[in-house]
Amino acid sequence: MNAERYAELFRAEARERLNDMNTALLAIERGGDGACSERIAELFRAVHNMKGMSAAMGYQSIRDLSHALETLLENLRRYGAEPSPAVIDALFEAVDVLESAVVAVSVDPDASHEVSAAVQILESLAAVQDPVVPPVMMPTMEWPAMQVVSHTPAHPRRFTPSQSKRFTPSKEARFTPPLGTRVHSSTFSVGDGKRSVRVDAERLDTLMTLIGELVIARGRLSELARQMGRPELVEVVSQASRLIASLQEEITKSRMVPVGQAFERFERLVRDASHELGKQVLLELKGTDIEVDKSVLDEIGDPVMHLLRNAIDHGIETPAERKKSHKPPVARLVLSAERERAAVVINVEDDGRGIDAGKVLKNARAAGLVPSTQESLSDAEILELIARPGFSTSSGVSRLSGRGVGLDVVATKVRSLGGSVELTTSPGAGTTISVRLPVTLAIIHALLSRTAGEVYALPITHVVETMVLTEAMSSFEDGREVLEIRGEKLPVVRLRARLGHPPRANGAGHVVVLDMPDRRTTLVVDEFIGQQEIVVKPFDAARGMPQLFSGATILPTGAPALILDARGLA
Repeated sequence: MNAERYAELFRAEARERLNDMNTALLAIERGGDGACSERIAELFRAVHNMKGMSAAMGYQSIRDLSHALETLLENLRRYGAEPSPAVIDALFEAVDVLESAVVAVSVDPDASHEVSAAVQILESLAAVQDPVVPPVMMPTMEWPAMQVVSHTPAHPRRFTPSQSKRFTPSKEARFTPPLGTRVHSSTFSVGDGKRSVRVDAERLDTLMTLIGELVIARGRLSELARQMGRPELVEVVSQASRLIASLQEEITKSRMVPVGQAFERFERLVRDASHELGKQVLLELKGTDIEVDKSVLDEIGDPVMHLLRNAIDHGIETPAERKKSHKPPVARLVLSAERERAAVVINVEDDGRGIDAGKVLKNARAAGLVPSTQESLSDAEILELIARPGFSTSSGVSRLSGRGVGLDVVATKVRSLGGSVELTTSPGAGTTISVRLPVTLAIIHALLSRTAGEVYALPITHVVETMVLTEAMSSFEDGREVLEIRGEKLPVVRLRARLGHPPRANGAGHVVVLDMPDRRTTLVVDEFIGQQEIVVKPFDAARGMPQLFSGATILPTGAPALILDARGLA
């Protein structure tokens, strides 16, 4: 038997079953849908599958803990009992211990993980739920009396890592795949309908890398065929280009996954964070069927996690505070996704207190970040300030936030992915932060232009039109240059000036009209080269370098070119 092969399959299956367990537990805790027994049955099936898989692999600690969980859940099912908050807390903790045990065997298949404390508690709770079997002796830990009732929990979990003597993954790790090998499901058609197969994610990454290099080679080959001017060569290259384009499309489709796969993991984070802070929060997920490239999905985890934690810690009030503001005690936190042309927009919206612009302005003045005479801040200025490293309006540091790094991490990460961040806030009504990302990070359509002798690529996501610059289009208002386009006066960004180059002697140039959600603007370059598919390469800007670029690419000539960030330019 190929032990490593089956270990990889176990890790992939275990991750899905753990996610199923958390999803079912969250639904049980929320209640209100009258389907508690169905959720317990779903949880039971996930645990039962975990027990069978671990037994087959010889992972005794996982099997024992799964068996204890299974027994408790069977008693709840058999006697129709609705789990009390204390039982739900114990189930959450047991799933955490189970995850830790899975992580341990993923690192070392021969590792033994201590689960006896968790097993004892589950056995004690199972006895309480069974009116026939007398309760066994409880462990030395203190637990509240168990009652078969159901209501909204208002206390933090009481089962601590020190009591269970277990390794606990961080909160961050809990919501990103912690188990080593990543597996991606692809769908193909066979005869009886569609069937799914599991594909190691690294293979999909390799395929995308190869097709990216093939796209670069296609560009260079097409350029050489054009220069040589031989019809038969041009024909063969055109045919090869069409085949490469079809292959690229199929590989891209095979990597597309719904954002719901990432969103569902955050339900547990919101639950734990709100309990820890004594707040009541209902997370609402929208647009979970929106599909993005798996590389995007892998990258959005950390930014979204920071946004959710900041919303719970800074934005959302305690039930008592919300009552004073005539709000319902349970706050509303919405995590949504929507498609916007060639981009996906992730929104984190809360109905909390909103951002105190006056406090931000005061702190910014004290830090010398704004003039002492400035009396107000726009939403864009607020975002720019609170996303600065070390800038925070929090009066103290909590375990969740307060060190001034959360939004800095978000802005830095999103910019590195070629995306942008926007903020809208209203005092007393809440805050919405929107993260805009390309649907795929590997191959994009771009407009190539040349300025000061260098070639730059501009993703066409925000490009509306291009035109030749004329002297009559330019004028100045309030000391700033604007261009009049079809009767509309738009602000202008001259790329030469932003890059530190002197203006062209003859003043000639070309204009790109950019349309962004909150404004329209124009970009002036020296000349256009044309549109082209480009392969995005990682780009780390040097310290002190203007935040104008989101990546780099290789041109058909083999020369490198930087990719312009449209929102950074404006």
